Amino acid sequence: MSLLHEIQESVIQDGSNLGSVLLKLRLLASKLGSEVLEDWVKHESEGYPVDADVPPYRVIGVTYKGTFSGPFGSGLKNAPIPPFLIEELGGDSWTSYMVRENVATVEELVRKNASGGGGLGIDASNLILLLQGKIYENYALNHIDARVSPAAFSGILQVVRGRILELTIELEKAIPAAALVTSGA
Repeated sequence: MSLLHEIQESVIQDGSNLGSVLLKLRLLASKLGSEVLEDWVKHESEGYPVDADVPPYRVIGVTYKGTFSGPFGSGLKNAPIPPFLIEELGGDSWTSYMVRENVATVEELVRKNASGGGGLGIDASNLILLLQGKIYENYALNHIDARVSPAAFSGILQVVRGRILELTIELEKAIPAAALVTSGA
């Protein structure tokens, strides 16, 4: 079976390991001399470095809850903090998380959170300083919990699967010889 068809078969199978599919695609891209495809596959399989642009499907929303203390022992626990206020007081970078981790790490996060995990926590301790005294009048922000939904990570994997399939279909149409490349050739 050709490398291209192996990739297509693997990517449509439920539960297939995207890491190994990407390695096969990287080999195919190298054999075909497609640097653009090779770069995308490299970033997906190794992670996106800080100086590389992250595709839009890898930018996901962050939700916040806070623990506040107020006068006379009053307080609020797990009080949602509206994204509008976060953006207004801290900037857009606090409400969007760029997922730079490689596909294998994203798959592992999805697997671990499938059993009911609460999502990925993000260090937002510096945000406390920006929000202090500005969310609830006369209440101090003592703790902030920043979370990214596990479903967002599943969405990233689905987009990567779709892109791999789309790329291989387009390769087969544009370069029919691509369907003849084998992993041993």
